[in-house]
Amino acid sequence: MIHFETDKKPLTFLLDQIENRYLALPDFQRSFVWDPGATRELVVSIIRSFPAGTLLQMEGGSKIFAPRAFEEAPALNGNPTHLILDGQQRLTSLYQAFSGTGTHRFFMNVAELLDNQSIDEAVEVYAVKRAKNWDPLEKQADDLMLPLSGVREFSDWRDEVLDLREERGEEVKKLRKQLNEVEKEFVDPIKLYNFPVTTLSSRTPVEAVCTIFETLNRTGVKLSVFELLIARAFAHEVRLRDMWEEARNDHPVLIDFDVNPYYVLQIVAMNVKSSPQRFVVLGLDIPDIVDHWEDAIEGLAQSLVLLRDQCGVLASKWVPYETMLITMASAWRSISNASGPAVGAMRAKMERWFWCSAFAQAYENSGNTMTEKDVPRLRGWLDGGAEPEVVTNFRFDSNRWYEITVRQRALYRATIALLMRKSPRDFHQGIPLSKPIIDGQAVDDHHVFPRNYLKSIGMGKAVDSVLNHTLIDRITNIRIGGRAPSDYLAEMEKELGDGLTKILKSHRLPAEKEGPLFGDRFNDFIEWRRGEL
Repeated sequence: MIHFETDKKPLTFLLDQIENRYLALPDFQRSFVWDPGATRELVVSIIRSFPAGTLLQMEGGSKIFAPRAFEEAPALNGNPTHLILDGQQRLTSLYQAFSGTGTHRFFMNVAELLDNQSIDEAVEVYAVKRAKNWDPLEKQADDLMLPLSGVREFSDWRDEVLDLREERGEEVKKLRKQLNEVEKEFVDPIKLYNFPVTTLSSRTPVEAVCTIFETLNRTGVKLSVFELLIARAFAHEVRLRDMWEEARNDHPVLIDFDVNPYYVLQIVAMNVKSSPQRFVVLGLDIPDIVDHWEDAIEGLAQSLVLLRDQCGVLASKWVPYETMLITMASAWRSISNASGPAVGAMRAKMERWFWCSAFAQAYENSGNTMTEKDVPRLRGWLDGGAEPEVVTNFRFDSNRWYEITVRQRALYRATIALLMRKSPRDFHQGIPLSKPIIDGQAVDDHHVFPRNYLKSIGMGKAVDSVLNHTLIDRITNIRIGGRAPSDYLAEMEKELGDGLTKILKSHRLPAEKEGPLFGDRFNDFIEWRRGEL
């Protein structure tokens, strides 16, 4: 159950709460891009008593999440009583505008108001260097420029300005009356402005806080579960982000595959709670994360190494289903606990499970639910038990490959991986493909028989079949253009010699001169490659 109350709180009270360190932000909230123009419009809306949105805060939030101060506010020296979950940008902008901090300074040009200009024109913003012109009170008195940082003490500012002008021999009776009117019409609305504030009780469940935050977040950048748990862990003096960076340094494959750290938390949840579901991850105890972190990292890294080195999954874009990684990594501890030849036997089982699950499209829907079911089955098989059903009952009609295109994403990726199992070589240099080569030479999947060539001979029906694709670097693909295979292969052979045969075989392409590729026989080529697979 979510416990909350809705009330209205004066803007000045909220600004004082920030200044006095009672109101802060949870550490998982990101800093925003400072926009002086948007802040000026927000200030004008406040002065005109227009609605400026609502705020969401949590009572006692610093007991759950690591707090941080608002930008430019005093550093925290204890636990604030409330954390702002929604309204960070508005409050930060208003705090900086009315406290005289940040990169710009805001003024109310009172002289323009007395000259019947609108408040839209009279609220002005200047970069700090330019604003220094009005640092002396004497200059403020000359130009009647009221810093917004002085709004809450407007009476003192007014009296000091009048005293300065009177000392110069000016008649100030009329000006006093005018400034009183300015106070009533333009200053008091700031002091009296109330923000609607919803306050969540400290009893509100963490997963509810996360969901509410994502629903109300105005920035369009969703809060990740990993970021939320970083903040929770920080309160326990656990630096989860540092642990993740250390894991990436120790296991570069995590960087190569651009792994989402949320997967590690899902693996921990699977190992501790037998479920990788989001609400289970959110409910993890920080000590459990710490205790099972290394096993999760090891399982994830080793699973990726197996996919890369034994299954031809050379990059993250060729992983058929990312949720399969959670299952493999959660079951990997059986392999970690084994020794001797048993390790090789278990790795072979893991590889077999991967291919069966990928081509059976077992993870097409409800991946987390499949992980819950598959992990105990896979662990049991690795430990000497019965085969999982996805292995025992596996069937695949190879004729489907004629129809599989990039639109059948998982099957397409699995097929590309299957084609790449024999250490495919780069067409440009003739060396095995690796992460640096794939990235550096823009290696991607391209047609073996170019589209334009097939179209020119009236045989473009199966051009996009996965059987007509392989991984080719950008430069080579440009050279191929719309030419017949016999044409571009002859040119390559002059440069690569016998190396071309090695490259073709590594991509599971027919390398014989009398074969369908050198002979430009597309239908025979497609059938040959289906048979090869």
